[in-house]
Amino acid sequence: MVVDSGADYTLLPGFMAHELGIDIEKECQSHYSTGIGGTDKVYLLPKAKVKLGETEKIIPVGFLDRNEIPPLMGRQLFMETFETYFSSRHITYFTDQPFRK
Repeated sequence: MVVDSGADYTLLPGFMAHELGIDIEKECQSHYSTGIGGTDKVYLLPKAKVKLGETEKIIPVGFLDRNEIPPLMGRQLFMETFETYFSSRHITYFTDQPFRK
């Protein structure tokens, strides 16, 4: 996934809903979202179980009405709950524990 600090919530390309066994017509709410690429229809699954490393969370996940975008990790209830570190000199990591030097 692309870590997108500008994304309000996690977005996946539409085809991934099918691969994950999600029926967007029955399980998701239809919304419109505006971003850098313009306005798109989004099917929002309000409670999706996701796992990053050993940490599992229940977060909202949106599926775009198109397939040519990379999966985007957003802030709401996910990235904002981790201490996130970026560096061009070493591996980037996530932790749900406070940072201690």
